[in-house]
Amino acid sequence: MIEEKVEGVLGHFVPAKDAHIQACLSQRVESMRSNGFETIEIRPGFPNFRRREMDMSCDLLGKTLAFPLLVSPITGGGRLSRKINVNLAVAAEELGIAMAVGSQRPMLEGRASADSYMLREFSPTILLLANLGLVHVRLGRDYLLKAVESIGADGIILYVNPLHEILQADGEEDFSGVLDMLGGILIDFPYPVLLKEVGFGMAQSIVEWAAGQKIRGIDVAGLGGTNWARIEGIVQKKDHTLFEELGTQTRDAVVSARSVLRADQELIASGGIRTGVDMAKAFGLGASIVGMALPFLSWAAKSAEEVISGVNRLREELEVVMWFSGSRTPKELYKKLAVAP
Repeated sequence: MIEEKVEGVLGHFVPAKDAHIQACLSQRVESMRSNGFETIEIRPGFPNFRRREMDMSCDLLGKTLAFPLLVSPITGGGRLSRKINVNLAVAAEELGIAMAVGSQRPMLEGRASADSYMLREFSPTILLLANLGLVHVRLGRDYLLKAVESIGADGIILYVNPLHEILQADGEEDFSGVLDMLGGILIDFPYPVLLKEVGFGMAQSIVEWAAGQKIRGIDVAGLGGTNWARIEGIVQKKDHTLFEELGTQTRDAVVSARSVLRADQELIASGGIRTGVDMAKAFGLGASIVGMALPFLSWAAKSAEEVISGVNRLREELEVVMWFSGSRTPKELYKKLAVAP
């Protein structure tokens, strides 16, 4: 858990969630290491089809998305959260993309208002995902059910964040037995469950465990994007530079997970993905869908229109790469890659 209040980057005391948002909006919070995509090239092909035949849609957890993009968990429960999440929800509904809320524990424990999580009135048809930490499975099956059903979500993301926890002021210091507990809950849990790292790359041991369970997908959230060691250093005014290099680059995390996951499990690529070219490379490595957080935070802090504009730019960029590679769909980008010299 994070302390209720910390000294903010602006020098006054603010709720921890708002301090994190302020840091992300005003400081350099991205990893000193890249996501590894600069070593990958898209191989040229020939578009033996008409441009209007290109199809960006995909199916994810029983719903059809117009564009293969997930708004990764960002916020909830802070003073800034309502505006950000409503802008994201309005935009996601218009764009036909998926969205996850931030951690719901403050809401479920009555420490934060539920209004920043209640988004169905703004996004009645999208794929909406609830969000809790992996360690929260200790609170039981009904706790996870409440997270999903209280906001009308279609499934839940459980974030796996041991490195982030140990760097927090009051982080979780006991992960023992949580995978066994989750395995038991999964036997008859009525909603899809996904696992997500928070920016350091999903451990191979977790992916291998998930491949044998009723886990519907993995978000590798690799090194190369928002770095929580850096953010915690900013918020707590500590030097966490030493820990910023820990993790697996997104490129390697995607390749590793693709080699292990079952065909019926989704592979979500996130971690420093910022352009349509990055998205194309993720699909080339075998991702089912792409997730982003920091760009969405920057856009949503302004307006829903800014979110829509940002995603439409990504769509245009991805379309150009697909045309260049001779791919009608993002899936057809798979393995159309070369390693740069």
